[in-house]
Amino acid sequence: MTVAIGGLASLLVGCGPAGSSGPSLAVGDFSDPARAGEQRPSRAVAEEALAESGLRAAAPIRYITPDEQDLETFFSVEAVEGHPVVVDSLIGQVNGRPIFADEVLAPLMDRLNAMYRDEPYKAFRERLIGLVIDQLRAVIINELIVAESRASLSSEQQGGLLAFMDSLREDAVRKRGGVKHEAERALLEEEGKTIDEYMDAERQKILIGELLRKKISPFTVVSWRDIEREYRANLKSYQPSATVTLGRIRLRTEGNEAQISLLGEELKAGEPFAVVAEQAGMPDSGVWESFQMPKDGMAGLPLADFYIPHMEGLGPGQTSEAFARGRWTIWVSVIEVNQPPHRSLDDSDVQRQLQRQIAVERGQEEESRFIGQVLQRGIYDDMEMMAERAVGIAASRFPPR
Repeated sequence: MTVAIGGLASLLVGCGPAGSSGPSLAVGDFSDPARAGEQRPSRAVAEEALAESGLRAAAPIRYITPDEQDLETFFSVEAVEGHPVVVDSLIGQVNGRPIFADEVLAPLMDRLNAMYRDEPYKAFRERLIGLVIDQLRAVIINELIVAESRASLSSEQQGGLLAFMDSLREDAVRKRGGVKHEAERALLEEEGKTIDEYMDAERQKILIGELLRKKISPFTVVSWRDIEREYRANLKSYQPSATVTLGRIRLRTEGNEAQISLLGEELKAGEPFAVVAEQAGMPDSGVWESFQMPKDGMAGLPLADFYIPHMEGLGPGQTSEAFARGRWTIWVSVIEVNQPPHRSLDDSDVQRQLQRQIAVERGQEEESRFIGQVLQRGIYDDMEMMAERAVGIAASRFPPR
């Protein structure tokens, strides 16, 4: 209600006789002096008393209201003058629940802002489209699975879930000081969520996890026969072949007779092959090629036939005698033979690794199949239409530059 100043003045004047010239009334005349000690001290008096006692007044606590929280995404948008920005809009429905653009875009805004600053616009636009479509699909799938999970709960399970969520809420508040307002502020700082939003997210996690466990876990049971079959299929990774690294020195014979003789003497004297190869001007200290060791040894290496007789009998660190091939004089050396350790199926670590690997692969396959079924029987607006709307709203927040 609005009161004019003149009217308020007439009310105050009316406290005394009209036209009276007696003493005017003060506010203190309306108080009881006998109860003065019960009056609340002024802020200045309170602060002075705290200072004298060595204490300090606490800073006022400011709580973010739901309306301010809703505006956070808007103020994170980098608007351009003359370019319209869609702050939020309904993009569709899932099981009758409206889905707004910000539910899809809010989790992506920090990442999109960084990409918008750092990437060429064309590349940014392509990635924006992919991210928004993936996020929209995730929102739709989560909503459908949560609805299906709720419908599958018995009345006892629903009661148990409510009791668990109450306990989780109390625990969330207790861990953040034990006061609801303080916990709310802490959650907003930590995760950008109110306590109700935090509890809703946790409830969704529980419902989705429980339904996936029921639908997928039975298909991830792994038998010993499965482990054996997987081991045989990946035998090379558990029993890898040895590798052999060969070296070669090759010089034109004509005109290099003295150097060839000197190099031969050094090799016979035990000079390392790499040192001699460098003296001969060979690249990479004479390293030539690496091969998987065949089952029949050096004889099975994929080399030209004339090399094989000179390779037979050589062990790691050994070099052949010089031999001539056309206009060249050649030495070959076995620089290194590397035999990785074999891991047998009797190894318990191998068994556990295979069991986890098979279970994860089957779980992923079954989860993909189950999600496909959920999407088939779910009720939601056309996904392409929803994606087009969400992408359009996202693009309005990041104009071309």
